[in-house]
Amino acid sequence: MRLFLLSLVVCWFATGCATVQRPAPLTQADVISMVKAGASEEDVMRRIAASGTVFYLNADDVVRLRQEGVSDRLVTFMMETATRAAVAEQRRQDMYYHQQFHFGYWWGPRCR
Repeated sequence: MRLFLLSLVVCWFATGCATVQRPAPLTQADVISMVKAGASEEDVMRRIAASGTVFYLNADDVVRLRQEGVSDRLVTFMMETATRAAVAEQRRQDMYYHQQFHFGYWWGPRCR
């Protein structure tokens, strides 16, 4: 039994320490260089999504990106990263709020 528990703990530590790190966030300059290097829109979008980069673009940024040859579709995708991040954060907060009261309701005075 001790050997089983020991092997279980070793396996747990071995798998828990092997974490996959997210790529570094991309910058606008990175996106421009990928576009100029000939990367497809889908490839650039995939890299942005994989890195979890959130772009907060203002009008000057949009104009600069368009002048550098970034397509409208890619610029729109970059602008939507801020909206997607805000929605994801709101969902996390709502889930926390819901779970907090959900368990309180079930484990509250009615269960006695």
